[in-house]
Amino acid sequence: MRGGWRIAVRSLGRNRRRNLVTGLAIAVGYAGLVALGGYGTRVERMLRMGVVYAQRNGHLAVYAPGGFERGESKPAAHALAPGQAARIEAALRDDPRVEFTGRYLVGGGIAGNGCRSFPFRATGVDLEAERRIFSHPEVLAVAGALARPREGRLLGEVDPASAPVMLGVRLARAMGKAPPPGGAAPPAAPPEPLDCEAPDALARIRNDPFVQLAARTHDGAFGAADVWVAGLFQAFTTEVDKSAVTAGLELLQRVYDTDRVTYVAAFLRDHRAAPQVAARLEAALAAEGLRVEIRRYDDPEAYPYYAGSVGFLGALVGFIGLLVAGVVSLSVLNAMTLAVLERTRELGTLRALGFTRSELLRMLLREATILSGAALCAGLALGLAACAAVNAAGLEFEPPGVGGKIPLRLTPDLAVSVALGAALAALTLAATWVAVRRRTRAEVALLLSEVTA
Repeated sequence: MRGGWRIAVRSLGRNRRRNLVTGLAIAVGYAGLVALGGYGTRVERMLRMGVVYAQRNGHLAVYAPGGFERGESKPAAHALAPGQAARIEAALRDDPRVEFTGRYLVGGGIAGNGCRSFPFRATGVDLEAERRIFSHPEVLAVAGALARPREGRLLGEVDPASAPVMLGVRLARAMGKAPPPGGAAPPAAPPEPLDCEAPDALARIRNDPFVQLAARTHDGAFGAADVWVAGLFQAFTTEVDKSAVTAGLELLQRVYDTDRVTYVAAFLRDHRAAPQVAARLEAALAAEGLRVEIRRYDDPEAYPYYAGSVGFLGALVGFIGLLVAGVVSLSVLNAMTLAVLERTRELGTLRALGFTRSELLRMLLREATILSGAALCAGLALGLAACAAVNAAGLEFEPPGVGGKIPLRLTPDLAVSVALGAALAALTLAATWVAVRRRTRAEVALLLSEVTA
């Protein structure tokens, strides 16, 4: 049928009010899905940033066999020797998909403030990797203020020879410690003996930036170090924040009297390449006779918080999306049913003039296509405008279990938005097909007689 699209456009102008309401239902529904998808994308990025960068696990964490589960309890048997760590880093750097790597040592012990002791879990960090993490565009874009210390300075900004550490905000609060004011260096003279019963004991503890770390070394002996608090940081979760200590790798190795590391982390240019990089790395190291255990950032056994949160978020967004799609489909079904009922005589006349059933069906589907296409374009513009308005408002929120507030940002993903639009368009056409198919297949005499009656 020639001029089918022109006829469809003219037909839509017959009942503008109903078509406008139907188009608004599609547009508003799609705008809501775009904004919801932007929220889901943002939260997933924030969770991924926390696992990969804030917790310094990287997109891939490479352990000795059994090192993920026993690396802290039995470090002598399940930590990586210097030669092994060097071979792993060399294999990673040969892959152009790897942006940078870092070595990390993890362990626990007791931290003292001169009067009381507190359990800690420390991470010895590669200072060069630390600098790259806190200047990484992904961290700065997603984490906001969480990427900077709450007080004091980052480890990469002070002399590592002075034995600096950073404490989690809640651990520092419990210990009554704070970094030197104004980012100053620690005092050269040792602090005076502390009387824990004195009225000014708490004030003196706060003004004294030094902390004592004590732990069991890898060979079972006793290790200790006198360190100073260079800064306070907000750990990614509140539970971790209660015991978090970050120190330079060499400093923590002195505490545990070892030259080994717990794992080597690989930070990729694109997180989607993690499975391929892991497979290539495992094969390359196996060819050299080095067995390792590789944990990806999305491994549900290794990082259940990330996997569970992303799974719940996907289920929530999917459920709301189904509700919106259902409402839009019913709106279209209702509008097209009424339109077909009102145009029964027209359909009968066209059939009497020689139009086939399939031609009538295609004509009505063209109308639905034009209506849904225009509505989806308007909905996309509305959704992007809503996201831009939310981003410009500067709102902040504190997710459950995450220490500190993060900026509320909606970042729609183009691929997700296109997929949602295609799904809504398909549902619109399906609803139209359901509404008009039976009517177009009716006999000509029946179509004309129903209206005449």
